[in-house]
Amino acid sequence: MLKLLIIEDSTMMQNIIKHVAGIELDCMFDIAATQGEAERLISCNDYYLALADLHLPDAPNGEIVDLLRRSGIATIVLTASLDEQKRQKMLEKGVLDYIFKENKDSYFHALKLANQIHYNRKVTVLLADDSTMLRQHIRKQLEKMLFKVIEVVNGIDALHAINHNADIGLLITDFNMPKMDGIELIRNIRKTRPRESFPIIGLSSSNDPTLSAQFIKNGANDFLVTPFIHEEFQWRILKTMEEIKLIQKITDAANQDYLTKLHNRRYFFSVAKQLYRQVTADQPSLTVALIDIDYFKKINDNYGHDSGDAILIQISGLLKHTFRDFTVARYGGEEFIVIFNNSTMQFCTELLEVFGEKVAQTKFKTPDATLSITVSSGIASLNGNETLTNLIKKADLALYAAKHQGRNRVVTAESLDGEAESVQPSKGLK
Repeated sequence: MLKLLIIEDSTMMQNIIKHVAGIELDCMFDIAATQGEAERLISCNDYYLALADLHLPDAPNGEIVDLLRRSGIATIVLTASLDEQKRQKMLEKGVLDYIFKENKDSYFHALKLANQIHYNRKVTVLLADDSTMLRQHIRKQLEKMLFKVIEVVNGIDALHAINHNADIGLLITDFNMPKMDGIELIRNIRKTRPRESFPIIGLSSSNDPTLSAQFIKNGANDFLVTPFIHEEFQWRILKTMEEIKLIQKITDAANQDYLTKLHNRRYFFSVAKQLYRQVTADQPSLTVALIDIDYFKKINDNYGHDSGDAILIQISGLLKHTFRDFTVARYGGEEFIVIFNNSTMQFCTELLEVFGEKVAQTKFKTPDATLSITVSSGIASLNGNETLTNLIKKADLALYAAKHQGRNRVVTAESLDGEAESVQPSKGLK
């Protein structure tokens, strides 16, 4: 696992870093007090980034930067002295940034940057510019921030790349390009990809004062005039990516169940309604399954709600894995719901049976015991012009039929054959 290496000789500063890292950092980290300790750690660990004090007891003149460069580790320099000449020298050596460690906030700043760079490793940047020299310069800066980079020379090629590469998470585009300019490119992208989920940064060397406004008004998240200084380019990108992450966290919080991290009812119904609208009379392929943990109330009564929560969290992991190609959500309490589109009833039923077998074979660890549990499932497919509400009701009746028949089984609504009237939900069957 890739980690962060922090090199700081001050014991007081180390304590501050540990405190701040506990709040800010999303990855593992090691701390070294000397260049010798850093060298030893590097020999037996993989680090994606180092935060390095420039003046160490055994390396007082910034020799640590040369060690990190030889080791191929991206580096952010931390220093207690503001020295423009030294800053320029460090940037020329290829360090990512040069941060003045003035107080505790400096470490918040540095560790937030470290977090973003850790995230960057998963992001591919599409760079659209017809200038080979500028593309090479920008690519070098992006790769220092650990982004993967794809280059294109015009807007048409950029659209093709975006449509065929799901890993692209940021577009940097020049204005003047052949075939399709940057603003037209952005207009095309914004037809399907909103500003909140797909960030775009515009570039131009033009001295037209209205160009930045044109970029922003047409959907760019930010705009840079070229040429730019290293720090401005870096922080504009990092700020944009941080904003996208924050929006994603807010969206996830609104759409996720707080305990299980599965989708919640709100999200489920937004997806289900969209899929229902897409169903046609010729292709009414929409199936809903309700899954309920058998005797869950007894688990809470006998072992406590902490054990019940542990069961819910673990079974949600199995649900995510088994139904990873479909939308699954916590429907309420110990009940879960899955919606299948473009799938046969036989396939859905078999998948539910596979899930039931996985649950029955799993030993669930709780604070007080290791438990075995089972689940019951009811499944129904859309029939003609019936409503989504009625489809879910049929799955619910099939679920309670599964409870009536002895639990630990899958029952289809179609198999009830008119028995639905006699199978009424009963809380005693949980």
